[in-house]
Amino acid sequence: AVVSTQSTGAPAAPHVSRDNVTLCSDPCLVEVEGVSIALTSSDILFHLSSEEISHPPGSDRMGRLAGHLLHQRNFYPLHPPAEEINIDYPYFNKHCFFDTKPDILLLPSDLRYFVKNVQDTVVINPGKLAKGSGTYFRLNVRGSGKITDSVVANVVKI
Repeated sequence: AVVSTQSTGAPAAPHVSRDNVTLCSDPCLVEVEGVSIALTSSDILFHLSSEEISHPPGSDRMGRLAGHLLHQRNFYPLHPPAEEINIDYPYFNKHCFFDTKPDILLLPSDLRYFVKNVQDTVVINPGKLAKGSGTYFRLNVRGSGKITDSVVANVVKI
């Protein structure tokens, strides 16, 4: 199991592993049985959508927003950050960039939930889960072929 830490600043530093639980930095890139998973708790999709001033008409908005992260290999490619985000720059430089494109990119957001193939990465916005309502997702990775053909992700409404 992977549990993300929470902090008043972004990103949060990693913590130690105990038993079957690994506490990771927020954001982080983890590998589970050969599948690389990038995840963050900041709502970068919402922040990017609020700042976007130009885009091609009729384009896939969510795919385009997620594509910014993959193209820049950065969990938070927005500067200056949204007003509610406190950036801890020493940790930002250490934890907010990724060297290789992940197989799965997990981006929880207040925007509508989705599962998309973006630049051969499975991008998932499970939405928000709240007491008694919201959404979460189930993820199954089958086979060892192309990751976009091997992933079955279902968004489940409460």
